Amino acid sequence: MSKEIIYIRFLQISVLILTAVIVYGIMQVKKGNIALHRKINTVVLGITAVAVVGLVITIFMGFQYGMMTTEGSLLNIGPANMQTRISIHRYFSTPLFFSLSYTAYTGYTNQVSKHKKSIGFTSLFWLGTLITAWMFF
Repeated sequence: MSKEIIYIRFLQISVLILTAVIVYGIMQVKKGNIALHRKINTVVLGITAVAVVGLVITIFMGFQYGMMTTEGSLLNIGPANMQTRISIHRYFSTPLFFSLSYTAYTGYTNQVSKHKKSIGFTSLFWLGTLITAWMFF
């Protein structure tokens, strides 16, 4: 198994676990436990930032994600070309980090209306990242 696929598997598992944590955080806000909701989402944002930084570092270390083949993919659903799969995944994952940051900022600054509005597009990017991570890699 290549170093690239090992890191991809780590990211897949991380996104899946963080999805469950986010759902738990949403349940907390619905129960009125805003403080726990903020703590949970701070952890999610922090772990996501570490994953993004880790991905950038692996690229500088010479990891060649574009050279991966589709044969080692878990579900192997998607375009035949791995580079296309990576591009589609990045169309979701890159804006996810920025929308997640904005959503967290509006939550921390008590801009409730903006925070609630940002949840929709953040959820879209999160779902796209989750689905493409598991289908494509």
